[in-house]
Amino acid sequence: MPAKNHIDLVVKTLNVLESLAQSEHGKALKEVAAEVGLVKSSVFRILFTLKQAGYVEQPEANGVYRLTLKTAGLTRRNSERMGFVTVARPHLTRLRDELDESVALAERRDRSIVLIDVLETSHPLRLTFHIGDHCPIHATAMGKAVAAFLSTREVTALLDKSELPQYTQNTNTRVRDLKADLGRVHKLGYSVNDEETVSGAVVIGAPIFDSKKSVCGALSVNTPTVRCSATKKKRLIAAVIDAGNQISADLSDIGFVR
Repeated sequence: MPAKNHIDLVVKTLNVLESLAQSEHGKALKEVAAEVGLVKSSVFRILFTLKQAGYVEQPEANGVYRLTLKTAGLTRRNSERMGFVTVARPHLTRLRDELDESVALAERRDRSIVLIDVLETSHPLRLTFHIGDHCPIHATAMGKAVAAFLSTREVTALLDKSELPQYTQNTNTRVRDLKADLGRVHKLGYSVNDEETVSGAVVIGAPIFDSKKSVCGALSVNTPTVRCSATKKKRLIAAVIDAGNQISADLSDIGFVR
């Protein structure tokens, strides 16, 4: 049944659109045909139809073809409908169900990193987060995951005061140590909050990037230390990094920009 429903011409048309989307200044008919693997006559008919519909333009006769703002508008409207939480939620749900641990999503703002979504585990023993909570960059997994991919100026803006609050005996309260920790996060692609905000809880975080490759938020998974063996910790890290990459890819696909 799926094969019967497949429309080859639609696929060819989408390939032509994707080819044009890769160039800001447009492409000649010959170039597009070579990229999509079709004869020039077939590509010409596709481009002619798209031009009539207003999705492609050819400013000069026999000149290059390029996408119009009408095409860009489709992505923009879709991006407006599909917000950060909407795109991330399926991945958070899968992560929560796969690991049976609570997961959370945070959004980068100008002077803070704020929790915007939480999905809790079925375990009675769990760490509870609240939407709207702020994520300090020196002690939380999501705060570190975002800060590690910001400029020095941007990190400074996220530090409310020169002294870093201490939440537990494991909290890092020295700026020099914070910078070293953020350097490790940037290199490894994930962050760890090892009882730095709540004793008895481990949180693993990973950054999320928008379509311009700018960090726009982070996700995390948390678990009590009694459930966090070395083997499980490795599994949590791999799963969180993978989910972060998938959310970033989806945000890129819809042209999402923070």
